[in-house]
Formats: sequence, C-alpha cells, structure tokens
Amino acid sequence: MKRRVVTSTDPSGRATSSLLYLGATAVTTVGSAVGALEAASIATTTDPSHGALLTAVIIIELLVASTLTVPHVPALAARWGPQRLYALGMAATGVIWAVAALAILAGLPPYPTLLVTVPLMGMTTGLSTVLSPLVGRAYLAGNTMAGAYSRVAVVVGLSWAAGALIGGQLLLHVPPGLGILVRGALVVPLVIVLATVSPRGRASVATRRGGGSWRNLASNVRTPGPLRAVVALSCAMAIFVLPSLSLIVPITAALRQGPLVTGAGLLMAGTAIGEVLSLPLVASLQRRLPSLPAAAAAAILCGGCMALFAVSSALMSQQVELVVWFVIGVGFGGARYAVKSLELDAAVNCAVADADAIATVSFVKTAVAPIGLLLWAGIMTVVSVEAALLVGCVGVTASAVAVWRSWAHRSSRGMT
Repeated sequence: MKRRVVTSTDPSGRATSSLLYLGATAVTTVGSAVGALEAASIATTTDPSHGALLTAVIIIELLVASTLTVPHVPALAARWGPQRLYALGMAATGVIWAVAALAILAGLPPYPTLLVTVPLMGMTTGLSTVLSPLVGRAYLAGNTMAGAYSRVAVVVGLSWAAGALIGGQLLLHVPPGLGILVRGALVVPLVIVLATVSPRGRASVATRRGGGSWRNLASNVRTPGPLRAVVALSCAMAIFVLPSLSLIVPITAALRQGPLVTGAGLLMAGTAIGEVLSLPLVASLQRRLPSLPAAAAAAILCGGCMALFAVSSALMSQQVELVVWFVIGVGFGGARYAVKSLELDAAVNCAVADADAIATVSFVKTAVAPIGLLLWAGIMTVVSVEAALLVGCVGVTASAVAVWRSWAHRSSRGMT
C-alpha cells in the first residue's frame, strides 16, 4: 500500500496525522479492553475458586513471551523501521486474536485455547511495548516523551473506559469468543494508519552495535546510573501495583460483585478514566521535579490509593463498595499512568539510545512481573484482596522512597 507523505512544512498535514493516529489508537484500545475483559472472565469462570491463579497463569505466559521478544526489538526496528515493524506487529495481533476467537466460537474449550495462543500474543506485545512510545512521540512531535505519552494516555484512558463499559454489557449476551473477535477486528484502523500516514516527526532507533541484544540490556542494568534507578522503580510498579489491574476480574469476584463482567468492567473504566488526569499530573510534577523523582512521587500516590482501596473494602460492601472503588480508581489510574509517562521520559533522557533505554526498562519489568502476579494471586487466594492491596501499598511506597533518596544522593554529588 502506498504511504501518503505528510511533509514537515504542512501544519494542517501534521495535525491530521496526529489526529488520525490518536483516533485509530482509540478504536484499537476499545477492542483491547473488550478482549482483555473476556479473556480474564474466561479464566475466572473456568474455576471461580482459583480465578486469580488461572488469570495469573495466562498473564505470566504472555509476559514470558514478551520478555523473550523485547531484547530483539531495537535491532529489528533499526533494520525495518519502527513504524513498519509496529504496523506488522499490530497486523499480527489482529490475526492471532481473530484465530483464537474463531476457534472458541467453533466449540474448542476457551481457556485451553487461550493458553495455546497467548505466547503468540506475548510476542506482539513485546514489539508494541518498545515501539508504541517511540512511534507515538513521532506522531506527536514537539512533545517530550512524558508529554507525548501522557497525551496518548488521555485517549487510551477514555477509550479503555468505553471498551470496559461496552464489554461489561456485551459479554453478558454473546457467546464466549465474540469479545476476543472484536479485539482482533478493531486493530485494523491502527494498522491502516501506520501503513499509510507518515508521522510528524521521526522515531529514534539509533542503537549501539548489536543494539537491543541481551548483552546490551544486561550492561545497561549493571551500570550504576539514572537508567538503573528507572528500572528499579519500574520493577517495583510491576511487582506491587500492576497486578491489581491485571487481576481486576478475580478481584471483582472476591468483592462479591455481580454480574461479574459488569462489575469488573466498571472498575476497569474507573482506572482508565483516571488516565485523563495523568496529563495535568505529569505537567504539575515536572514543574517541580526532574522526571525520575517525579515518577517516584507518582508511585507514592499509587500506594496511597491502594491503601484507600483496602480500607474502603474492609468497611463497605455491595454496591456502595463498588462505587467507592470506582472513585478511588480514577485517582489511581491518573497516578499509575503518570508514573509510566515520567519513567519513559527519565529513561530516554539517560545516556542511552531511546530504543535501547525503553527496551531495557520493558525487558526487566516484564521479567519480574510474574513475581508480582504470583504474589498477589497467592495472597488473594490464601488471605484476602485487602491483604494483597496493603502489601502492594507498602512495597511500592518503600521502593519509591528508596529511588528518590538514591536520586537525591546522586544529585548532591553532581552525578545526575
């Protein structure tokens, strides 16, 4: 397909390319929310007493495949071009989800079908993890990485909220597999835009010789400095915070909210709507602090929201509890995506090529994420959701304070 060229001297063309990218991202995100909700629902309803563990197994499988893919992405992007590679990855995502959906609709058992196809989904997730921030900043040229990512997060948040609410109603009335098919179909607009519309700026994929290899990523992690501090904060978020989003359906089941997919969709929507708050929160924190300590401050806010989740769950029940969780979730979503935006900004401002920096953070984060999922699933199964939330709160707060103190120490010695 011939790509339409948008020149850098055409302001209206640059604006159009940005709007098309954001619009396509919005449509694809709606599908992502519906597909994620159905996948988690399938895992939870397969064995309700072990829903958290079954959901964790699927996500861990995806994370392992993603972790093995990430180290190779910078070199592949340098060879193929980040936009073309991202388009191919998104096209593959649509095909994989569609095939899984058709297999389930044809009568194959839903959970085993997901177990078979999730590794392939993980490979495309690894591509997207590294490439989407680079390509997004290219389409929103003129912004910092934090600014571009937080702007995309606003669109993603509203779209994810819409998808979660739609999915919460749709999945009550359709056979298993249809939500997954929606996920595969709605990736098409993003593929078309990536394949035909040139971005406003250029995605940086400059990398060292053999860039993105396991050796380079390991070297980045071993070398003391700002990037290692970013990795440490990202790992803390992956272990102590992100499982609360990944396990939202079994968490809803533990809260005894029904219908299950409707309650889970509402909680997902609250967190997603909170992404809108990430833009002003990022701007406010960056006026006061450099990106790394600003990310640590946002992580502490995440811990505070998790403490509120636990307290409200212990004191309330039924629909009142769900409404309060929705409200807290808005703040939680804003803080969580502010951390991600500021982490990325701190990473690309280290003395490492952008693609290598993002790949390093993504690789280590996805490598340790299964620890968090198993920790959360185990605590939820043996103790309670409230206990898992409190462990997450203490863990992420302590980690963020340690990163902040490390940054302050390096700053006082003129090493930042």
